[in-house]
Amino acid sequence: MVIAFSTNTSAQESFGNAGLEIALPVGDWAEDTYGIGIGGSGGYELGISDNFAVNANVGIVFLSINSDVSDLIKSSFLVPIQVGGRYYFDQSRSGFFAEAKVGLHLFSTSTEDVDLGPIGTIEGESNTESYFSAAPQIGYFLNENISLALRYQLFFIPEDADVGQESDTGSFIGLKAAYNF
Repeated sequence: MVIAFSTNTSAQESFGNAGLEIALPVGDWAEDTYGIGIGGSGGYELGISDNFAVNANVGIVFLSINSDVSDLIKSSFLVPIQVGGRYYFDQSRSGFFAEAKVGLHLFSTSTEDVDLGPIGTIEGESNTESYFSAAPQIGYFLNENISLALRYQLFFIPEDADVGQESDTGSFIGLKAAYNF
């Protein structure tokens, strides 16, 4: 393995990236509570060979709240922290690529105060949970610095979590436009 690694060291290319993301919740998330999300992320990629790299990514995605629950939920956002492997079909920073990511998604929700009139007020609260997450992703480099990627993001929710849905998974389709430097 050392010999194989040392023969590929000249092919390594490492770089950072920063981008804008759009998240389209699917399943229970889209139906029950959350709408489109907008955010950003940044990452670093370490080239292993001409066609393979490992990477780390962190970001934040602010989710819109559906009108059915907007009087209760004030704000909600996700913080993805993931690592992955990327395979280039041509070579690093060129053409199509496929990727798999795993990690954590921190999910934060803040609720509004609820005025019950003469009975009193239920105070709002903030809650943050962390969930294991995984995502397959495909993408394309338009040129050496600009890439587009599409992923199906899953995060796995314990049964006792109170995040506004009945399912044990949350998911969204994510689109990222990134500048690679």
